[in-house]
Amino acid sequence: FEDVSIQVNREDRIGLVGPNGSGKTTLFSLILGRDTPETGEVAIERKATIGHLPQETAPVGNETVLELATGITPEVIELQRRMKAFDAGHDSESEDFHAVQSRYEALGGYTLEPRANTIRKGLAFRERDFDRRLSEMSGGWVMRAYLARLLVQQPDLLMLDEPTNHLDLEALQWFQGYLKTYPGAILLISHDREFLNQLVGSIVEIRQRRLVRFRGNYADYLRQRAEQAAQ
Repeated sequence: FEDVSIQVNREDRIGLVGPNGSGKTTLFSLILGRDTPETGEVAIERKATIGHLPQETAPVGNETVLELATGITPEVIELQRRMKAFDAGHDSESEDFHAVQSRYEALGGYTLEPRANTIRKGLAFRERDFDRRLSEMSGGWVMRAYLARLLVQQPDLLMLDEPTNHLDLEALQWFQGYLKTYPGAILLISHDREFLNQLVGSIVEIRQRRLVRFRGNYADYLRQRAEQAAQ
């Protein structure tokens, strides 16, 4: 890249386009901090969260789909254990119980599973699939599970690399509708023109090592680019 600048604001919907090898994935890596720019900087708002869906591969462990989708952390597991202990006979009016309950609520513990179930249905997981181990599932379903995790977590910036690759038509239509009301910003790489047309409000094209931004969806981008070429 040479002399580039891009700003992503809350509620932005940006499609990143360019020929293969132009640097789309590299730009993602720079934003995510996996690569370091030789000059310049990547500035992220304090406490902002970023979620990333890679194009093809994601680690497969022994967790179930539900455990991955809800993003249960060791702290949440410990809080759940303590709350069950209180339910089993401890005094639920004690100060300690209210502190545990308050912390669990602050971490979104009460909403994790209901939200995960809504997203599970949208991405066409059957109810019994949620208790299956990721290691038992095909690569496409593993990627769907990671997509479910991102949507449950609702990061401030959602970075998606070819997110429609592993979705059938029904799941794709649900996903498209879900993203239209997503509360954070979205930066995505996709070769699905209709998906870009339905979702994005601007296109950033990588051209000759620079970033060129166009207002509108993919169809608007093609029209504006043709007008520029004619001029």
